[in-house]
Amino acid sequence: MGDEQRNKDIVRTVEQLWIDEKLDQLDQYFAPNDHSHDRPPFLPQGLAGAKIAHQGSMKSFKDRKLEMKDLFAEGDKVFVRSTFSAQYMGGVPGIAAPEGGTPIKDIESWSVYRLKDGKIVEHWGLNDGFAIAMQTGALEMPQMAEAPAGR
Repeated sequence: MGDEQRNKDIVRTVEQLWIDEKLDQLDQYFAPNDHSHDRPPFLPQGLAGAKIAHQGSMKSFKDRKLEMKDLFAEGDKVFVRSTFSAQYMGGVPGIAAPEGGTPIKDIESWSVYRLKDGKIVEHWGLNDGFAIAMQTGALEMPQMAEAPAGR
């Protein structure tokens, strides 16, 4: 198996471990000094910081499901585009949830991983926070004005 296929298999496994809340199994896939380019500055770098962030997410989002839409590898990088669905249970400041939670569906997530010697050494990620805010009721779609006739 080539490095690109091996790297894709690692990323596929890691993405599923996150969603399955099996954080204790992640260590084997990350280099000790991995760097996340999307980590808030108040969290530590490395897998420890990612686990802290994810533990908060696990409390707020239950019955999580991930569907990988695209998975590409080139050289030492792997790109994954997926959608995330869950039941939002509250816990994010300013975003309440009713009893039983609020369903969120098809939230886009994009990640790029860089691997070296079979370990993740860098990560860039982007989640569609706007869609989460809209679906949880934190934001409302503004009313659009009608265009004047004849335009």
